[in-house]
Amino acid sequence: MNRVSGWAERLGWAVLIMLMTLPAHAQLMLAHEGHHSGDCVIKGGAFSVNFSAYEKPKGEIPPMHAFCQQIPATGIILMSVDLNEPESRKLPLAVRVVMEGHGPNGHEVLSLPPKVYPSGSISLGEVNMADLGQYVVLLETEEAGTMKEKVRIPLTVGEGGGHGSHGSGPGLMEAAVFLIAAGLGAFLWLRRRKSSAKP
Repeated sequence: MNRVSGWAERLGWAVLIMLMTLPAHAQLMLAHEGHHSGDCVIKGGAFSVNFSAYEKPKGEIPPMHAFCQQIPATGIILMSVDLNEPESRKLPLAVRVVMEGHGPNGHEVLSLPPKVYPSGSISLGEVNMADLGQYVVLLETEEAGTMKEKVRIPLTVGEGGGHGSHGSGPGLMEAAVFLIAAGLGAFLWLRRRKSSAKP
């Protein structure tokens, strides 16, 4: 009986350790998946898109903090856009990132030539947002020799916070995992205390 009890206790500790390390892993998975849950859907243009922005991490670790339209700090930002509607995946789309407030057309930070994205996923790569202020991501198509705006994604850079951020605080999943881990830890501690109190 003591042997079974010992194995049960070891298993309990293993589960506890696994649960305690899960939030970090879950956060990584959220960063890779982006905002597919719909909390960063951009509407109002010719078609809807999902937008995600990540602060470029230092070192070799993958990006951990995903943001929507408020990016808390300046620097190198990794961006991606997902085209939600099938028709938009047939259009040759040009992508531009512009900092507003620099002349009538703003200061262009990034420009990608028109291209069809049949997978619906547009990776903007590394975008250098070195200055505080208002930016905009533009998806455009060529019509009658001129570029026409289809989608506009306004961004605020450098005001802290981060609406839509997975990294600004613990989410529901992290909180639930923490409570389960804390409960299991308390159960094992009380069990050990009772067994050591027996004569």
